[in-house]
Amino acid sequence: MGIQGLTSFIDHSGTFLKDDHFRHSRLIIDGSNIFHFLYFNSSVDLKHGGDYDDFEDQVCEFFKALRDCGIEPYVVIDGGSDHTDKKFETLRQRAQSKINNLSMGLQGDRIIPVLVKQVFKQVLSSLNVPFAQCIFEVDQEIASLAKRWNCPVLSKDSDFYIFDIQAGYLPFFHFQWQNVSVQGGSSQNYIPCKRYTTTSFCRHFNINRQLLPVFAAIAGNDYVNLTNMGFSIRWKGYPQMESNQKPSKF
Repeated sequence: MGIQGLTSFIDHSGTFLKDDHFRHSRLIIDGSNIFHFLYFNSSVDLKHGGDYDDFEDQVCEFFKALRDCGIEPYVVIDGGSDHTDKKFETLRQRAQSKINNLSMGLQGDRIIPVLVKQVFKQVLSSLNVPFAQCIFEVDQEIASLAKRWNCPVLSKDSDFYIFDIQAGYLPFFHFQWQNVSVQGGSSQNYIPCKRYTTTSFCRHFNINRQLLPVFAAIAGNDYVNLTNMGFSIRWKGYPQMESNQKPSKF
């Protein structure tokens, strides 16, 4: 779904993401996010049919890094579109943006080859990585599973800044899986990353944890666009609070 501007705000705030040495844990992975990210960051040839063998190598390296650190991955993948079509306008705008950029020769919105998702699932099967595919959108299912197993979520979807996941959310942009390190004084491998919890966010802004979904709607997401209604939150203009400043109650 995505909360407009929230990822950039949290990245730039320097307040909510805490350094973490991640190892020896279960990990719920947002599969659709990850295969997009791995594909577009694997130096594959985007112009000649997919270059699926190089993509396979990238996926294998990723899951090897996890297992070298004792991390047990479980991948959950998006299914079809919501039958209510609540997200239709957002999907239409994204598709139009890609068409416009490609027609002008821009590379900002790259088109993923049609078989990448199928290749990703085949590689997961060959590596014996457990995975499931949802009927519709995956976010709520991932959050529920993470709560049940008390383990973090790996994704790059800003929705997970809102879900109250006790074990936290690991943004993929900060998940340094290609930089596996060794814990000082031991032989244990870990992946340097940053971990987010709603506790720090709610404490900072004095927000009732149960009202986070309302906050997400106010901020604007793929289903609710308050800008079109004459209201919006501009994260760039939000002042950073000083340590001695008391936040207002939400």
